[in-house]
Amino acid sequence: MRIAIVGTELCALDRHGGGLERAVLRWAGALGAEHEVVLVSHAPAGRPPRPHPADPDTIAVARIGELPAVLARLAPDVVHLQNRPQWARHCPPSAAVAVTFHNYPSAWKVRSWPALRARAGSLALSAVSRALADAAAQTLGVAPAHLAVTPPSIDPAYLDPPAPHRGAVVLSPNRLLRKKGVLELLDVARRRPFADVQFAFADLLSPWTRPTAEHRALRAAVATVPNAVLFAPPPAAAALADRYAGAGVVACAVRQPEGLGLVALEAQACRAPLVTTDLGGLPEATFPPNRCVPGGDVDALADALLEGLCSTADRDGPRREVVGRFSPAAAGGHLLRWVAEAVR
Repeated sequence: MRIAIVGTELCALDRHGGGLERAVLRWAGALGAEHEVVLVSHAPAGRPPRPHPADPDTIAVARIGELPAVLARLAPDVVHLQNRPQWARHCPPSAAVAVTFHNYPSAWKVRSWPALRARAGSLALSAVSRALADAAAQTLGVAPAHLAVTPPSIDPAYLDPPAPHRGAVVLSPNRLLRKKGVLELLDVARRRPFADVQFAFADLLSPWTRPTAEHRALRAAVATVPNAVLFAPPPAAAALADRYAGAGVVACAVRQPEGLGLVALEAQACRAPLVTTDLGGLPEATFPPNRCVPGGDVDALADALLEGLCSTADRDGPRREVVGRFSPAAAGGHLLRWVAEAVR
């Protein structure tokens, strides 16, 4: 079976892309074990994809209008779209169309909801968490059972992390955006119990190529807090695994619903204490004894972060949960079964 996997227009579908793109590449590797897989990648801001030799063949498109001709030439049995159900109209009539949602509907960039809802029942639909699947089903006007859950996988580097070497550090490795809870964490950093704790934020802009006004404002806000620092995004997963292993607690203090939360999974795979907010799929990605606090409750966030910093609880349980559900083998097998259902 030939499967064309289509990335979004926001980031090239390669290993230099964001979390969505790297998760899709891991899925592509799993599908490629049994099927012929071709990647169709946009070249945002004129940057062509830079395929890795181990990844499937890649076809680059400069704009969405090129998709119909490219997909017609490929003649795939299945087209797998990410976050863009409206692009089903560009797919060959002979192909089954599968759509996976990684983010909530506000990120899909849909303009004509009536047309999409009319067609939604004929598409194979999945999402990376049950919470996101239910939200997508409600938005599209289909039964929740019509949306499968296809868990993403973590990078293999997190399956064999370094030994924990915890320090007095609250680590926030998400993108530097207000919606990721940067200002809330800075509020906590200013409180007396955290005076000797470093709050470390990744200076991560992806999928943007240069800082926006929001990024610049957040960099300035971090600079005003004595115990807060920015660090350059780690060049590889192994380097981030070392950051996780050295964190006193990892914070995913998001203010808007996450599709699932790869950072939460990665941190727990590295046995790091974790605190998340209860928005979107994050509760599904947070395993005891790690804490999930109400979104927007900064006092609860502060209490949970202090508890995490002081905790000596065993973290092998969360690691086992993550490896068992979100390793490349486990997540890849799940996606293979879903794709097989999509063409029945």
